[in-house]
Amino acid sequence: MHAVQHGLAERLAAWRAPDAPGSGPCRLVPLDESNRTQWSALLDRLPYQPVGYDLPNGDYQHTYFASAFPLYRRLDCLVFWQQQAIALWPLGAFGDVQNLRLSSHLNGALGITPPLLGEQLSGKQEKALNRAWLGTVAALCQDFPIAGLDFLAPPADDTLPHWHSLLMTFGATYGGQHRLIVDLTLPEVEYHRQIRKSYKALINGAAKLWRVELDTTGDAENFAAFQHLHEAVAGRKTRPEATWQRQFDAIKGQTAFALYLRDAAGALVGASLFNCSRDEAYYAVGAYRRELFDQPLAHLNVFEAIRHARSRGLRRFILGQRTYPGDVPAPSGKEEQIAFFKEGFATGLQVQPLLRIAGNRLAEAMSIHQPSGSG
Repeated sequence: MHAVQHGLAERLAAWRAPDAPGSGPCRLVPLDESNRTQWSALLDRLPYQPVGYDLPNGDYQHTYFASAFPLYRRLDCLVFWQQQAIALWPLGAFGDVQNLRLSSHLNGALGITPPLLGEQLSGKQEKALNRAWLGTVAALCQDFPIAGLDFLAPPADDTLPHWHSLLMTFGATYGGQHRLIVDLTLPEVEYHRQIRKSYKALINGAAKLWRVELDTTGDAENFAAFQHLHEAVAGRKTRPEATWQRQFDAIKGQTAFALYLRDAAGALVGASLFNCSRDEAYYAVGAYRRELFDQPLAHLNVFEAIRHARSRGLRRFILGQRTYPGDVPAPSGKEEQIAFFKEGFATGLQVQPLLRIAGNRLAEAMSIHQPSGSG
């Protein structure tokens, strides 16, 4: 088994995506040190900047997954139309010899997301782009033991994109995930009316017990205490030191911020980190003293994070997934409790389409699909 895994790891490390038939002047160029500035420049040009696409956050996600699985390969790509960068596509392969998977790791969610477009494309350009990135996924499925694929789309709009209908014609099954958001464009007074009624007294009471400290530039001492608290609550070291360094770098680079809660004696009782872009924030990780789990630490923490996100002009705060009893797989009791807690702060619920298809089925469909057909 070790020899098989070693051989697969070598093939994965050396793999290069072939040109997809019918993609024309559309090219996928692997992200490396030579073009990271192009990635950031394209992201900066977007009229709306979703959270999770900045390079510090991507570096963290890839460092985390590389440490957690015996097989891993970062496959992020810049998409070019002729000589112009037009889209960003985060992607990684991870797993073991029995179960290799693909995911964009966007904010830690499992599933392949489509390339993030930097400009409006014509119908012809869009179809060529879809042949290019879906062709890359298909080629990976031909060359490696990838049994199943999950495609996780951005929240549904009025019109579904071309790639969605294309996958459905190939035999994909359709489902969805739900995520909770806060509309930060609402006036603070109006938002306060929408918070779950019971939370208001809890937040006010918590503010009298604990002091909130905000870090937007990177305080090494506080962040080290955050890491120690997280490991103390978990009862073990849950991930490598390099992942914490990536998150600290994100704070220093102002693509994340941290909140610390202290008691009257100055002891750290809670801490959390939030990723952010120019327009969105995302609740990434939190830790709270175990003996205070029944206290409204998290209530105060999330409320203050939302206030900060609004103060810096962000437009949306993503609280995370809203699980339901009928989800497949069914959520655990803890997951349901967390989802219910976050729902008390939300102003809306979004649906993210989730399409599933067997890897060999996509590979076969892409090999026989002609540009003059439904694509």
